[in-house]
Amino acid sequence: MTDVTNLLNPVSLTPEQEKKWSDTRTALLWHAPAFSHIFYSLLHNNRQRGADGRYYGAIFTDSEAIPIAATDGSNLIFNPGPFFELTLNQRIFVVAHEIMHNILNHPVLGHFFRQRGKVVFSDGTELDYDHETMNIATDYVINAILVDGNIGAMPTDKAGKQMGCYDTGIATAKDASLDTYRKIFKKKQGGGGGGKQPAFDTILPPGTTTGQDPQTASNGRNQAQWQTEVASAMSAAKAMGKLPAGLQRVFEQILDPVIDWSDQIRALFARKVGGGAYDFRKPDRRMIVRDIYAPGRTGFAAGTVVVGVDTSGSIGPAELDMFMAEMSGILEDVRPEQIVIMWCDAEVGRVDYVEDTDDLNTVRCKGAPGGGGTSFVPVFERIDEEGITPEALVYLTDGMGTFPAAAPNYPVIWGDIYGQVKYPFGDVVSIPRRGK
Repeated sequence: MTDVTNLLNPVSLTPEQEKKWSDTRTALLWHAPAFSHIFYSLLHNNRQRGADGRYYGAIFTDSEAIPIAATDGSNLIFNPGPFFELTLNQRIFVVAHEIMHNILNHPVLGHFFRQRGKVVFSDGTELDYDHETMNIATDYVINAILVDGNIGAMPTDKAGKQMGCYDTGIATAKDASLDTYRKIFKKKQGGGGGGKQPAFDTILPPGTTTGQDPQTASNGRNQAQWQTEVASAMSAAKAMGKLPAGLQRVFEQILDPVIDWSDQIRALFARKVGGGAYDFRKPDRRMIVRDIYAPGRTGFAAGTVVVGVDTSGSIGPAELDMFMAEMSGILEDVRPEQIVIMWCDAEVGRVDYVEDTDDLNTVRCKGAPGGGGTSFVPVFERIDEEGITPEALVYLTDGMGTFPAAAPNYPVIWGDIYGQVKYPFGDVVSIPRRGK
């Protein structure tokens, strides 16, 4: 537990407020058991007590920095004045909203992007980081999930005006926070505004309530523990028949995240192969022709990387184009000394030795030989015959073929487009099928 004395100027609740807080927790348990489980088992970690000696399970402060609610990833924080002016259903909504920020790790996410100064997207694009815009984006997504799941009621002010960001034209329960950030950011830049509505909460830097610096607090998050709690919460809510589809989808993504295949391969290469270095005394020949003086690579981070391509007919041109284009970028990061491409159906139809990753697409334009049955054995045999000791073999395939009897002594990454085969060895990365 965390002693929050002198942090955020915590205040005690009046008897009436304590009664309302007790009612809120009880109602949360009944109406949204998934949130109640996480609240009690994981977030009940501060030492602020009520008049009856019981722990509040949250921090109450009259700090002007807290409009109604906030979180730093460790504690739930509420401003008792405006919070207890809300109806019971609105308080349920606000508490669930803050718990969702914790489940989705938004305080740590915000700190990470604040440090970088950029928001990086899976397609490689970047946008400047703006904390207010990120807070708005995460609010839109969370509120959509809660409204979609009929969890509590969206808060309103005394005039009956909606408080909080909710607009299905901006974000639905199926949208991601980063995609919503990009949408709002571009609308702001275009002078169209960000669709902002009066916010009832704010995301504080990690460690605000624990006295830790943000980085230490971020590093202290135990993702395995969170996944365990999320799994328990999902089971509890399912047992009561009170797990909305949108919330179940969020929980399942946390327990079994879907990661872009190119990101997966990059991560595997980073672990198995490593990086390299650049030298300004050796300009990059590909950049110099565009009047850009950039450093060229010096030495090699990896030796030989073999790229195996299944040409049995199940791999269409769209998959090949996508695979080769992505591999070009991935291998540019790895900077191997040599790239060997082996095209194979029931036998190796062609071997291309590539000096530079830019040549991958040039080789692809030659066309893929083969089109017969499938066996993976010839590629492994050819590697042995030529005395190659690859840093890794990346094999694009549907998995429908004959495998070697035993795993080789080098890493193998299967780029699987079918998802129907159990591979006997190596790492498997699912690659989306694009059609022929």
